[in-house]
Amino acid sequence: MKKLFSTLISTALVLSIFSFSQAGAQTRGRASARSTQQRRTRFGYNEKKIREANRRLRYTITAKYPQFIVNGTDERISNLNSAINSKVAKEIADFKKDFEKPETRMGPAGSSFDVSYSVEISTNDLVSIIFYIDSFYEGAAHGLHVSDTFNYNLDTGKELNLADLFKPNSGYLNLISKHTISDLKKQLGPDSDKDWIEKGAGPSEENFKSWNVTRKGLEITFDPYQVASYAEGPHEVVVPFSVLRSAIEPNGPLAKIAR
Repeated sequence: MKKLFSTLISTALVLSIFSFSQAGAQTRGRASARSTQQRRTRFGYNEKKIREANRRLRYTITAKYPQFIVNGTDERISNLNSAINSKVAKEIADFKKDFEKPETRMGPAGSSFDVSYSVEISTNDLVSIIFYIDSFYEGAAHGLHVSDTFNYNLDTGKELNLADLFKPNSGYLNLISKHTISDLKKQLGPDSDKDWIEKGAGPSEENFKSWNVTRKGLEITFDPYQVASYAEGPHEVVVPFSVLRSAIEPNGPLAKIAR
C-alpha cells in the first residue's frame, strides 16, 4: 500500500511539472515571438542572459533581458540599461530570499525561476517592456506565472506610473475598466464568471498594474487568477487610443504615440 501511495505521489508530481513546463513554454514562446520584432523599436538592443544553478538547494535560475544600444554616447540609454539591470536583479534576489528548500526530495526535478521579456515599444522618449516570470517550487501542484512591466521615461530617467499618462480627474480608470471588461467577456465566452471578471478588471490602479504602451493602444495583462482560473491562463487586452483620447495628458509621454 505504501509503495502504491508513493507511486501515485510521484506520478502526480511528474504530471504537475509537465503542466508547468507546457504553460511556461507558452509564455516563453509568446515572449520570444514578440521580442524579435526589433523593427518596431527606436533603439536596437542586445539580449543578456543569466544562468545559475544551486545543487545544494536544488534550484535553477535563468533570465533573459534587453540591453539597448545607440550610436555615440547617450547617457539616457546608460541609465535605462542600469534600471533594467536593477529590475531583473531584484526579481532574482526576491526569489532567493523567499526560497525554502524542501526537507525531502519531492520529485525528479527541483525548483526553477525563469525570466523572459518582450519589448513592446521603444521611442526616443519612452521604452515599454513586459517581463514574464515563471517559477516552480519543488513539490508544488503547479508553477506560478506572473507579469511585471517596465515603462520608462527616457527624458526624466524614471519609471512611469499609469496615472502619468492621463489628465487628473479624467476618469481614465473607468475608461480602461469598461473596455477591458467587455473584451474579457468576449474572450472567455458565455460561460465565464462575470463577477470574477468585473472584480478583477474593475476601475482600480491595482487591477491595471501590469500595463504596457504599444503602437495600437494601452495593453493590460491579467495574470492567472485575476479574471479567470489558473487553467485558463493569462489574458491580454489592448485598449485603443481612440477609447482613451479624451483622458490622455496632452503633454505626457502617451500623447505623441497616440496621435
